[in-house]
Amino acid sequence: MTNRQGWRSWFVIALLTVVLKVSAVEAADDLYRILGQNQQQESVVLGSLKLVDSVNGKSYRIEWDEGQFENHFLSMRPFKCLPHPVQLICHLPYPYEIQRQISEDDLTDLEYDLLFLHKTPQEYGINAWNGLYFKFQRSTNGFIGELRETDLNVLQAPPEEGDLRPIDPDALYEPSDKHWLRRIIIDKVRS
Repeated sequence: MTNRQGWRSWFVIALLTVVLKVSAVEAADDLYRILGQNQQQESVVLGSLKLVDSVNGKSYRIEWDEGQFENHFLSMRPFKCLPHPVQLICHLPYPYEIQRQISEDDLTDLEYDLLFLHKTPQEYGINAWNGLYFKFQRSTNGFIGELRETDLNVLQAPPEEGDLRPIDPDALYEPSDKHWLRRIIIDKVRS
């Protein structure tokens, strides 16, 4: 091997090392934990959220912690539900196109990705009338979604052309005390 080849190999290795270190730091800076919090402010990790720069702000990807959820087949559909002796909270994946984009003043896609339904463990099926919507706002370390109740039957029919957000903000109501899951906190993971 000539000196020139040795120098090139060293340079490529050094460059790859720098790129990998920068990527690891960027990944840690854009990685968030998704926490569910009850009325006593006890938290459980539901998954993670990864933010990536995009043309319209930030794109995101959610990875659920499958170990926290139980599989249930309800009303002829599979659901991932958070177990609880009094109330199951079941994730309702948004069934239509979603951009998975957020900006400084618009967190609606995130809210649509974190829709849930509730039911008692004794109920056989699940009803979209029992919708749980988390209204998000920015916090010092990420985002906080406060619980609202709503009727998610509006999602049974595809939205009109161009209307990717059919849930009416005026149809979000203050929650009753019966819900054990009160907020979703999305906190930046510290490196």
